[in-house]
Amino acid sequence: MDGRRILLLALAGAVLFGSASLTLDQSPFKLRPLKTFYVVAYYWGYVFYDENFNEIPYMVVNRGDEVVINLIPAYVIIRDPVLSSREGRYVEYENRTHRKGIGELPPGDPRISQEIVKAHLEGYSDHGLFIEGYNMGTYTCSKCFGGEHKVRDFQQVLQDAAEAIGSLRFVADKPGSYTIYCQIYCGYGHPFQRMENAFIVK
Repeated sequence: MDGRRILLLALAGAVLFGSASLTLDQSPFKLRPLKTFYVVAYYWGYVFYDENFNEIPYMVVNRGDEVVINLIPAYVIIRDPVLSSREGRYVEYENRTHRKGIGELPPGDPRISQEIVKAHLEGYSDHGLFIEGYNMGTYTCSKCFGGEHKVRDFQQVLQDAAEAIGSLRFVADKPGSYTIYCQIYCGYGHPFQRMENAFIVK
């Protein structure tokens, strides 16, 4: 009888502990929705994609969600960025900088190409992503990527260039709209690689 009573008390204690754990916002025992995003960093901006690789204007999650952000450098997706800038064929991502302009350089200014080439040649090939308010960030690793430049889809990128991709994993526990920016120097446009209200926690 005593043994059975001890067993029942132990089971009751385990249930109570588990219930308490699930009520704690930071508890590792709590099951959370997982939100995954892919962010392509380029000269000088970001493009956001959801878990199905659909382009989205910003990243939106609910408070308490577990968030994974994968930071993908554009150079593992597009053709040789230096060559494409020199030849005036601004493929995929850098073309957005040419359309919008950057800093004091207006849209279509040929100096944009010159600055992109200069940044590459001087070795500023990486970008970062830092979330203000959450005070955390990650960055890409160009020296970790040994593959050739070629056009890839996202599935190929995740397989072929995993070591070059930066990653963040955290719990979105603070509601609000947050600015993201590049925290490592990446050439002329570095001070302008910044997006307000890019990460939203409801």
